[in-house]
Amino acid sequence: MLGAGVAGLVCAYRLTQEGHVCDVYERWPGLGGQAATLDVGGGDLLERYYHHLFTSDRHIVALYDELGMGDELEWKPSSMAFFLEGRQWAFNGPLDLLRFGPLSPPARLRMGLAVLLLQKRAKDVAPFESITAREWIEKRMGRGPWRKVWGPLLRGKFGARAEDISMAWLWSKLTLRRQLEGDEARQELLGYPAHSWERLFDALRDAIVAGGGRVLIDRPAAALRRGDAGDGFVVTAGASGSFRAGHDPHGFAHASEESYDAVAATVPSDVFAGLLDDDLRTAIGGDYLGRLAATEYHTALCLLLELDRPFSPFYWTNIADPEVPFVGLVEHTNFISPERYGGRRFLYVANYLEPGHPLLALGEPELLAAYMPGLRRVQPEFSEDWIVARWLHREPAAQPIVTVGYHRRIPPLQTGVPGLVLANTTQIYPEDRGTNYSVRLGTAAAKALLKT
Repeated sequence: MLGAGVAGLVCAYRLTQEGHVCDVYERWPGLGGQAATLDVGGGDLLERYYHHLFTSDRHIVALYDELGMGDELEWKPSSMAFFLEGRQWAFNGPLDLLRFGPLSPPARLRMGLAVLLLQKRAKDVAPFESITAREWIEKRMGRGPWRKVWGPLLRGKFGARAEDISMAWLWSKLTLRRQLEGDEARQELLGYPAHSWERLFDALRDAIVAGGGRVLIDRPAAALRRGDAGDGFVVTAGASGSFRAGHDPHGFAHASEESYDAVAATVPSDVFAGLLDDDLRTAIGGDYLGRLAATEYHTALCLLLELDRPFSPFYWTNIADPEVPFVGLVEHTNFISPERYGGRRFLYVANYLEPGHPLLALGEPELLAAYMPGLRRVQPEFSEDWIVARWLHREPAAQPIVTVGYHRRIPPLQTGVPGLVLANTTQIYPEDRGTNYSVRLGTAAAKALLKT
């Protein structure tokens, strides 16, 4: 198994349940991939990138139950806002939409009705795969909602690709993930584990190890080839500390080799392609490799701040102001009580950027300086004196770019080489990537590998 994110750990766990012994290789010195935690001091663990669950996330809830950890998940009310025109506008239900000043009253009603009809009637993604989100929004909601709300949000997340994003992506956000009924239509509930995600990762690791396998953190795959006799595979492991060299396996110093009957990889598409020797590339073939090469990702750039006071009254603020250089503010301790962290408060400043964007080259002090005008735009009283500590993380393969026709470019789990499977976030479709769907993907990868 190449990769110890949620999909990789679940895949190895499912294979272990079937009696197979699995080794898991992971570049990062920790488990969980994009859901990995960090120690923020005082024994407190937080995710490097903000995470929560929706009530529709049945796959990961079932996994917690299966592992005897169902009581670990807590469901709490959330609060969301849009920031534009100089203020935060609460956006938690129909009444907030009716009060949403940036849109005219007719535009508010039209936007709300379009979303309601989409959720009630659009049960199949197919009609939305051939049109862009902009086309659909302007036709069904009008130009005002695109100009004031959806356009700024998509530009914040997808940059120059915003107008190319498939409506299939937005359909999944509005219909599959946010299935609000009954009381939750008035106040959405979100889930979060009582002791961070780390206990889930530990439980999966322990089950893999109990089955005779190994979970090797800070030990990435650096190369992959077929065995000398033409059967099985040889994984070349990178040396400890390779994560400091980035994500490209060509930059990893080689440490050891191990032979395996089969391999499942949950690494990004470009990383997977970089692992393959010429023989495997030929065996996989040009069509599959072309799909990998066509994959587009945007980088998650996440600045986590510990503050000595609240920043705003909201958990999640979507930024729709083009003058603000980040896409979202996630005030974790407006969702999970600060008392869990000894009274400490945490704010994520979230961004998604195309490769090569100048902000990606900045360190913590420079990035904070670049963000300060935007932070003060949202909270005029904000000062660096509020900041107790800060952490910065980058994930190059965070967000696949889902453009029109994306479904035709997805690489299948089966690579065409018996015993070699690829399962990563590009194959989570039509849903957007997330821990819940990574659980489903890991199970599907195990089934695919067992069929080869």
